[in-house]
Amino acid sequence: MAKQDTDAPDIVETLFTIPVQRLILWLSLAAGAMVLIILIWAMTHNRYVVTVDVRGMDAPRLCWEESEGGLFSGAREAKRSRAPRRSYLGYCGGVLTTHGAFALPHTHPRPWVGQSRAEIYDRLKRSCRYDLVVTAEKRPSRRDAGKSRRNPPVIRRVMMTYPC
Repeated sequence: MAKQDTDAPDIVETLFTIPVQRLILWLSLAAGAMVLIILIWAMTHNRYVVTVDVRGMDAPRLCWEESEGGLFSGAREAKRSRAPRRSYLGYCGGVLTTHGAFALPHTHPRPWVGQSRAEIYDRLKRSCRYDLVVTAEKRPSRRDAGKSRRNPPVIRRVMMTYPC
């Protein structure tokens, strides 16, 4: 009967001279870091802080447009608490400022990042100055006042209110 060598070292599986368990750990951490980087980029992409004077408020407090649904939400019909006086501002109206017309976020679903439509609506008063966080294709400026846009900047948060 042959003797068995019990003192022989265990064979560690390697891939490119890296232990497989360590390789799986590092690849998992790298994938998690990439997801985190993409999430942070998506939340901060096209976000600007602008200082504006509010000239008028022509938007209902509660409003959302029709949606066919998506991956995380179902279909819903459009609804608003009142119609805006200026039809060119769209179904949910907007806020008239020195930097042009801004849209408010939809009431439903609640935004993940930022304030709700009702909170923003309650804080904005006519003839007051505010620092607003907006999402837009390009940074809004005073030159944009009076121009109509297909997709107006959306107010996400009221950062600061100056004395009126």
